Amino acid sequence: MVAKPLLSAEAIYDEALRVLGTDGVAGLTARNLSSRLSCSTKTLYLQVGNREALVRGVVARAFASIDLDFSTDTGWRDSVRTWCHALRAALVARPDLCSLMTTSDRGVVIEYVTRLIRVLTGHGLSNDEAVRACGILVHVTLSMTLADMAAPGEWDEPDVFDTTIQWLITGMAAGFAASDEDRRN
Repeated sequence: MVAKPLLSAEAIYDEALRVLGTDGVAGLTARNLSSRLSCSTKTLYLQVGNREALVRGVVARAFASIDLDFSTDTGWRDSVRTWCHALRAALVARPDLCSLMTTSDRGVVIEYVTRLIRVLTGHGLSNDEAVRACGILVHVTLSMTLADMAAPGEWDEPDVFDTTIQWLITGMAAGFAASDEDRRN
C-alpha cells in the first residue's frame, strides 16, 4: 500500500478560502475541511497547526490574492485617499474575511503599505515620515473598517470614513510642512 502524500498548507488554505466563499465562516471547521480534502483532522492540523494558525493562514492567503488598485501617478494626497478607500473596499467586499481578521493580521497588508510608502517617498517625504504616516493610515483604515463590519449601521456611513481620511491627510500636510520648515532652519 502506497502512502498518500501529505497535503500542503497552501492546498489547505486554498480549500479553506473556497469554503469561506461558499459556506461562510460557519463552514470553516476542521471536520468540514478534512472531509472536503479527504484527510483526517489530525493531518490537517499537522500541516497548519491549530485553528488559530489555520485562520491566520487563510487571512494571509486571501490578502496575497487581492490586487489593491490606487492612484500612484497623482499627488500624494490623492494617492493616500485612494489607497485608504481601495483597502476599505477590498475588505468590505469580503465580509467573511473581515470577521476572521484580528489586529494580529496587520502584517498581511505590508505589501500594500510598501507601495504607498514608495509613492510618498517619491513625493519628497523621508522614509521615516512615510513609514510613520502609512502606519497611522493602515491602522485607521483597518480599525474603522473592521469595526464598521462588526457593527453595521453604527458608524459605517461612507462620509464618516471619508471625513476621517481627509482630516488625516490635512494633518499630514500640516506636519510635513512643519518638518520642511524645521529642515530649512
